[in-house]
Amino acid sequence: MIPRLIAIGSAALILSFATVASAGDTFKAELLPENEVPPVTDQPTTGKFEIQFNRDVTSGEFKLVVNKGTQVIQSHLHCGVAGMNGPVIIFLAGAPTAPGAWDVDGQWISNASVTSADIVNTSCGDTLAKIVAAARLGKVYANVHNKVHPGGVARGQLEEQ
Repeated sequence: MIPRLIAIGSAALILSFATVASAGDTFKAELLPENEVPPVTDQPTTGKFEIQFNRDVTSGEFKLVVNKGTQVIQSHLHCGVAGMNGPVIIFLAGAPTAPGAWDVDGQWISNASVTSADIVNTSCGDTLAKIVAAARLGKVYANVHNKVHPGGVARGQLEEQ
């Protein structure tokens, strides 16, 4: 009986750790102009962001697709809930040498990775594992910025897949 209780207790302990950081945690975001704060109504830019973290959440590989992106200057992950703007926490792409910008229509970035060393603001955490925890609570979003809308032209909250 005692060995069985130990096995059950061990299994419960393992499962409790699995909810913190599973192998291959993946988050996606659909970037839309109406998700920006304030909503963007004069640009058709949309996109998709996807990031997959390794088992120990020390690295995440991402891809970024931007459709109908005109004069795009950069992209970031931000700490903030839907409907509220928040600080940049990780740079994903950009900023071209002034006064440069890109016209992007399709896959912009792929096979790129981030680590905790890429965190530029710790408002959502000082490690990728803490940022993943914040994303699970709906506190992380991706967005794309352009020259017309330097605060953001398309945005989406990260959602676990």
